[in-house]
Amino acid sequence: MELGLTLINEKNETEIKGVLNYLFELALKYAKEGQETDTKRLIEYMNKIGKAAAIARLEPIVVNTLLLFPQVATEACKQNMENALVSIALAFGEIGKVAAEQKMETPAKIAASYLGEMGNTAASRRAKKGTIAVIFALGEIGKSVTWQKLGDVASSTVVLLGETGKVAASQKFEDAVLNAELLLQEIGTGAIEKNLKETADMSVRSIQDIGKTADRQGLDKALLQAAYSLEAIKFNAEDRYLMSASIVAEVALLHFERLKIERLEDKLNKISRGKKRSPGTGL
Repeated sequence: MELGLTLINEKNETEIKGVLNYLFELALKYAKEGQETDTKRLIEYMNKIGKAAAIARLEPIVVNTLLLFPQVATEACKQNMENALVSIALAFGEIGKVAAEQKMETPAKIAASYLGEMGNTAASRRAKKGTIAVIFALGEIGKSVTWQKLGDVASSTVVLLGETGKVAASQKFEDAVLNAELLLQEIGTGAIEKNLKETADMSVRSIQDIGKTADRQGLDKALLQAAYSLEAIKFNAEDRYLMSASIVAEVALLHFERLKIERLEDKLNKISRGKKRSPGTGL
């Protein structure tokens, strides 16, 4: 790892790829052998090199690093190594976030795409910890690409986050669902601030879809959080005169009105009363 970081400072891309391939082969070997601790350690080394490459704007190295993780993830999945899978999800999120901060769209999009696949797999296997990690990582990328006004990547990341949130709701992972809703709310309000209409609209629709799934699964807290998040986005849109987003949010809220939820704000306050933070923010 230290050699890789040194080579990044020298911008020696050929040698960096050699180091990454060496770490990858070891990680794959340990994953196949079921050695989770060693697998995680090597993933973290690759993650550090990937982030350093992003900061140095060595985009080919960043992409190369991201493309090495899926095969390790496949083996870790076969071995039921959930902690290693969490490390890979967080690595995708961290590298994707740093790449977005450097306005590198391709690596950020690649990271989000793989996370979307991991989210569906984790939820279908009822791996709650992995699902939460994927949602957190997608949220970090989503916030970063929104802040950098990378609209296309932001919108696609929001869709992936919304899909993972819905799958989590279908599995009744309410903590994961709450995380997804809160992150989508943050991305949606950020998109309004950056005047990214499509991203703001997609955030609203994703929250609405998650809320509907939560309603079908009887997840009351998630249902109420969806309505609260839509209200927050609607308020921010009106405050910044982005009326299109405000209208989309208002239309989405009509669904919750049809559910005849009485005194919605009172119920939300009862859920959060006595808590120092909003529900679902912990990983």
